Amino acid sequence: MQGIPYASYEEVPTHRRQWCFWLLWFVFAPAALVILLSGDVYYTRGGTLRSFGLANRIVAGVVGLLYIHMLITEITQRLKILLS
Repeated sequence: MQGIPYASYEEVPTHRRQWCFWLLWFVFAPAALVILLSGDVYYTRGGTLRSFGLANRIVAGVVGLLYIHMLITEITQRLKILLS
């Protein structure tokens, strides 16, 4: 694929591989968002190295923002309970 700086999936840094992205997504979503926003995430399909497209980035970004919003809301609610 044009524009991919790696010749094979083995050359892709671990934090840029799809499996690592999804693992981080479920364990600590903000880290996955930083990886996604700072560069490409790569995977293979049919033996061809590919990177996440724009649609994947948009969906992951929106879901990530919702996750962060829920986290902030939960923290502020707990702080209000503790401080009252």
